[in-house]
Amino acid sequence: MAGCSKSNEQVAAAALADPGVQALLSKIPADTPYAFISFGGSARPMIEKIYKSMSPMMERVWPTIEQMPMDNEWGPLAKAILAEVRAIMKDGGLDRTGIDIDGRAAFYGIGMMPAVRWSLKDPQALRDLLARVQTAGNVTIPVCKLGEAEYWCGGNSEVKVAAAIVSGELILGAAPASMADKVFELLFGKTAPERSLADSPKLRDLLTSWNLGKHNVGYVDTRVVVEAFLGEGDPLNKEVLAALVPKLTDQWPKLTQVCKDEARGLAAIAPMLVFGTEAMDENGFEGVFGVALRSDVAQDLKSLRASVPGLSKEVRGEAIFALGGGFDFGKAIEWALRKGAEVTKSPYQCPELAELNQFAAKIGQDTSSIPKWVPGLRGGSLVLTDIKMSGFLPSSITAYAVLSAADPRAIYEAIKAETPAIAAYEFSDDGSVKTLPDGTVPFVNGIAYGAKAGTGAVVAIGPGSEGTVGKLLAAPEVKDPPLGLFAYDLARIMDQLQPVLGGMAGQPEVAAVFDIYKVFGPSGYEMYAEDRGLVFKAGMRLR
Repeated sequence: MAGCSKSNEQVAAAALADPGVQALLSKIPADTPYAFISFGGSARPMIEKIYKSMSPMMERVWPTIEQMPMDNEWGPLAKAILAEVRAIMKDGGLDRTGIDIDGRAAFYGIGMMPAVRWSLKDPQALRDLLARVQTAGNVTIPVCKLGEAEYWCGGNSEVKVAAAIVSGELILGAAPASMADKVFELLFGKTAPERSLADSPKLRDLLTSWNLGKHNVGYVDTRVVVEAFLGEGDPLNKEVLAALVPKLTDQWPKLTQVCKDEARGLAAIAPMLVFGTEAMDENGFEGVFGVALRSDVAQDLKSLRASVPGLSKEVRGEAIFALGGGFDFGKAIEWALRKGAEVTKSPYQCPELAELNQFAAKIGQDTSSIPKWVPGLRGGSLVLTDIKMSGFLPSSITAYAVLSAADPRAIYEAIKAETPAIAAYEFSDDGSVKTLPDGTVPFVNGIAYGAKAGTGAVVAIGPGSEGTVGKLLAAPEVKDPPLGLFAYDLARIMDQLQPVLGGMAGQPEVAAVFDIYKVFGPSGYEMYAEDRGLVFKAGMRLR
C-alpha cells in the first residue's frame, strides 16, 4: 500500500537526522572528493552467513598452515593473522575483532588521501587482537605522537599512514609526509573541517535521488577532483594534491581560463559516481552503481535502448549463466557521427585537449565499410538455463541464443555469402519454428530455430526448445530494457563442476571450497539508461 511506505525524502531525512550519523558526518570535509557512509545495523546477517560457510575450509587447511616455514621474515606475521581469521570463523565471530558490524562507518578523502572511521563495539578487544598478532607475528607496530596523543604509524618519506582508537572509533588514514600533522589533526578530530558533510545538502540530495537512505551511500565527485587538478576549488584538496604531486604547482599558473572552462565542461558530462545498497539481509543484497550524466547525454543514451526478446532482470533468477545486451546500432552510429561533427565544428581550444579534436575528426571518415545490415542490429543474448554433466561431457543442455535485428534475413544472406554450407538449412523470417535432427551437432539435441522480420532470430537447444523459440519470437517489447546484463548462479555451476573433477571433488580441501561457493545463489548485474544517468544494478542471493 502506497500510503504505508515512506518517500525517498522521508527515508533520507530520517537517516541524516540520526545523532550518530550527524556526529560522523561532522568529521568529514564537505568538499571531500569521495566518500562512503554506512548508516549501520544491516550487514551482520549476510556477513555472518558468508564467513560461517568458510569455517570448514579453514579447519581443513589449518594443518597445512601450521606447517608454514617460519624462516621467512613475514611467515610468523602471516600465520598470526590467519590464526585470528580462523578464530573469527570458529569461535568469537566478528565481534571478536571489537569492530561493531552493526555500527556506523565512513571511508572518505581528506584531500585525495583516504581516511576510515569505523565504530567499535569493544575497543579493548581490538587492542587485544593487535597485541596477539604483534606477539605471535614477532612484530611491533611503531607508535608516533601528535601533541600528547599517541597513534600507530608507518609510511615512507613521501606518504605517512596512521591509525588509532579514538572515542570508540577505529580511525585510519594517510597523508603526504610534508602535511602529516595537519591531515592527522583533522583525521583524529583535533581540528574540525571548516565545513563538513553534516552542513552540506549533497548527501541528502544523493539519498533522495538514488533511494539509498536505508543502508549506505557512496560517491566520487568528479567536479571536485577536476577543480583540485586545476589548482582551484577547496583549499585543502588543492594543498594535499600539491604536496602529493609538487610538479602540478608549476603547471597551474600556465593554465588558461579557456582550458579551465573546457575541463569543467567535460567534468559536467559525468559529474558524479554514486553507489550504495538498496536492500540487504541474510538472503543477500541489491545494490546500485550509477554514473550521473548531464541531462542531454542521459536522454541520448536512453534513445539507444533496444528490447531483446527475453532479456530482463528476471533472467538473473532463472539462468545458470547469461550474457546479453540491447543496443540500437543504427541510432548509436548516428549519435557518434553527430557528436563527432559537433566537436569538429566547434573544436576544443585548449592544447591539452587536442587529441579529443583528432578523435572526433576520425569519426565518420569511412562509414562505407560498415555492412548494410549492421545498423539494423538491436543486441542479443546467450542464456544457459540448465546443464547436466556426465564426467567431462554434458548429458543434457538447455539454452538459447537471441540475435535481435530489424532484418534477420539480411544477416542470414551475409553469413551465407561467407559460409555457403548454411544454405542447407531452411530459413524463413515469418516467425515459424524449425528443428534439426538430433546428432546434427555432436552432444547437442533438441535444436530448434526461427526468425521473424522486425524481431530477429532465435536458436534454442534442449527439452522444450521449440516452445522457447516460439515464445521468444512472439515476446512483447521489454518496457525498460537493459543496455547490458550478466548473470550467474555459482551454486548451480559448482553442482555441475563436481562430476567433471571426479575423485578430486571428494578430497576434503576441494569439498570445502565447493561448500563455500554453494552458499552463493543467483547473482548478476544489469546496466540501464535512465534520466539520472547510466545505472548498474547488482544483486546476489545467498542459499
